[in-house]
Amino acid sequence: MKKYFCFHCQQDVTPYKILKWRICPQCKKIMSDTGDGFYRVCDKCGSNMPSDAQYCLQCGHNLIGGADKNTDMDKFMSLWRKNMWQNSLLSILLLFSALLIVSVILYFSFYFIIVFAVLGAVIGLTRYFINLFK
Repeated sequence: MKKYFCFHCQQDVTPYKILKWRICPQCKKIMSDTGDGFYRVCDKCGSNMPSDAQYCLQCGHNLIGGADKNTDMDKFMSLWRKNMWQNSLLSILLLFSALLIVSVILYFSFYFIIVFAVLGAVIGLTRYFINLFK
């Protein structure tokens, strides 16, 4: 089978063919390579893309002039920067609550071990003395 170029994962692959679509076995996305060997190269990141692409699939750079497209990572990082204080406070609260829960569990489990050890010793000694005096 003929090798095609996947513009999403930047690999030469032998695609799965389902009806009229070619699906990349690496990234599981529909491939847009026609197999003619022509493609564009992004000016910003250097990745390959289809010859009719308007935006780079990797970095979102506009190839026909105009504003760049925000990628998912850019959106995530901008949201993270906006909510940094809230995220930091939430992280501290979660860490504090996890430490509190762990310390409570350890505190009670230590006393449960002592109580059950003493209880077991009392029951064992009681049976021993009952059998001794029979």
